[in-house]
Amino acid sequence: MTGAPDRIALLAQPAVLAAVSRELGQTLEYHASISSTQDRARELAPGPAIVVADEQTAGRGTKERRWLAPRGTSVLVSFVLPGPPPAAAVASLVAGVAVARALDSLGASTIGLKWPNDVLLGGRKIAGILTQASSGPGGHLIVGIGLNVAQTAADLGELGTTATSLALAGLRIDRLAALATLAREVAGAFAAPAGAILDQWRARSTVLGRRVTVSRVGEDAVRGLAAGLDPDGALLVETAYGPVRILTGEVVAEGRDERAVRDHGRRHGGRA
Repeated sequence: MTGAPDRIALLAQPAVLAAVSRELGQTLEYHASISSTQDRARELAPGPAIVVADEQTAGRGTKERRWLAPRGTSVLVSFVLPGPPPAAAVASLVAGVAVARALDSLGASTIGLKWPNDVLLGGRKIAGILTQASSGPGGHLIVGIGLNVAQTAADLGELGTTATSLALAGLRIDRLAALATLAREVAGAFAAPAGAILDQWRARSTVLGRRVTVSRVGEDAVRGLAAGLDPDGALLVETAYGPVRILTGEVVAEGRDERAVRDHGRRHGGRA
């Protein structure tokens, strides 16, 4: 991505930061380096606010895993959205749709969504999402997003077998433009009816219609067909022992989408 425009560091200039904040309609904080945008976002709750960093020293994803991103390679941002938060599972799925729509606008293609919170480009992870909610007085939702923009194969190392970046997909993207696009899509997705956004998630799903194994902390793994998505964001898995609702877990999908196979059989008057 040598020579690609990259204006995000201009946010360190107060005049630029103020101008972008006005454009986005909410408080924007920029940090050249911070332990975690998510931690700082909690201090700014109930918002609205946006915290963005060029580098995180203690960034994390789900299950407290570290989120590693060399300086200058990613959009690392947390959005504080005031008001009663949606159900936890729904929040992750809505955020995934927002990221996917932003990537569409940035020129990426073949964007898929893996339940519950991974965004895939060409089958490889390009973004992760972490949502944290607080209900009651001062209720709010914090949506943390890490988007791989400029990583090289060397930056990703062993993760290159399962992860990618916009640069590796041949896209030269200005991280400030990516941030602004993400902000618009996050605001739009969470303002829209949840049912309509979940329909968009279903259309992009890389899991539904496929045989899956779902690992759950402290419980037996669930194996079966990922048959659907409930309105509360639960993944419905048809097993040999009946349907199982999954609200948290890690999914490994196998084989091809059985919905497409069945539809092909119906169109051609045969069985798949």
